[in-house]
Amino acid sequence: MRIGIIKSNFFPSGGGSERYTHGLVTQLQARHHAVHVLAARWDETAAAAGVTLQRVPALRWPAFARVLSFALNSRRALPTAGCDLILSIERTLRQDISRAGGGCHREWLRQRQRYRPGGARALAGLNPLHRALLWIEKRTFSPANTRVIIANSHRGKEEIIRHYGFPAERIRVIHNGTDNARFRPPPAPPARPQTVLLLAGSGFERKGLEFALRALARLPQTVRLEVAGKGRTAPYQRLAARLGVADRLRFLGSANRMEDVYAGADILVHPAIYEPFSNACLEAMACGLPVVSSRVNGAAEIIRPGLNGSVVEDPADSAALAAAITPFLDPAARARAGAAARQTAEALPMSLNVEKTLAVIEELRANPLPPASPP
Repeated sequence: MRIGIIKSNFFPSGGGSERYTHGLVTQLQARHHAVHVLAARWDETAAAAGVTLQRVPALRWPAFARVLSFALNSRRALPTAGCDLILSIERTLRQDISRAGGGCHREWLRQRQRYRPGGARALAGLNPLHRALLWIEKRTFSPANTRVIIANSHRGKEEIIRHYGFPAERIRVIHNGTDNARFRPPPAPPARPQTVLLLAGSGFERKGLEFALRALARLPQTVRLEVAGKGRTAPYQRLAARLGVADRLRFLGSANRMEDVYAGADILVHPAIYEPFSNACLEAMACGLPVVSSRVNGAAEIIRPGLNGSVVEDPADSAALAAAITPFLDPAARARAGAAARQTAEALPMSLNVEKTLAVIEELRANPLPPASPP
């Protein structure tokens, strides 16, 4: 089968969404499917991966024009792609299957308002990027434009139904998968004088870095925090200085080899204010790290509190977050939780995600739903 994949940036060594897309493409190729990627940008690694790459023109700036132009131009490109089925990883205007890996932007804005002062909330409503994303999202989550939605958590499915009324029977929940050969515990975890917490992912506000810092201030001096990902660091460095933890904070920037970053940490903290399903949480589990996350993260559905990690109801509750981290400061408890975390990840390999995704594709071929609107 010739399967089209829509992904604006196809960089195998990029962030969680990019790594997921590359893993999906690789697994589809291994099953002898022809893969046609429609993207605005890619790198030499992607070009050498044996897939057909089709350039979708998109403006680079401003951000709202970038997402609008990519959505419009990817729809225009579909007739020339010659694919049997189109699976979009982005919010786009026409596809057979939409994988809602980015969740529901309307819900993200709703959750964000809980932690922002009133003036900032009003300004967010005027932001043309948010308006553009909501315009596209409304059309993505319309049964006239999308046959089936794949949500990566039950929470995400509920959000799409609540905000957009998409038919529940046309939404499939498939949890993320990970490469358990690449992401695995180090052969001999090094002995460290300090316990290293890791927060991984770009978009520090969304990932809850402020809350992680406030929790760090409540933890022993032997605990430090490392942050991997892109974002403005200055506000958080100032906050760390005010909290007296500046010497226990280190920004790592973007990392191509996240497995090495996980190997240098002891616990993943992810107090996100909104997260459909964090790839970082699953990758960290595969590397034998217990995960402490917020309930609003779809990955909380695979966390068993006290066994492979912990879940806090309110990410802004720094006392509760510190209390959730504290049991794993004990090396023996951390080792037990890390082993359980690895078992959780082993039950969610990327191959299983692909098999379930292919089952959705085969379901559409065998029992086609009414076609979406023509491109």
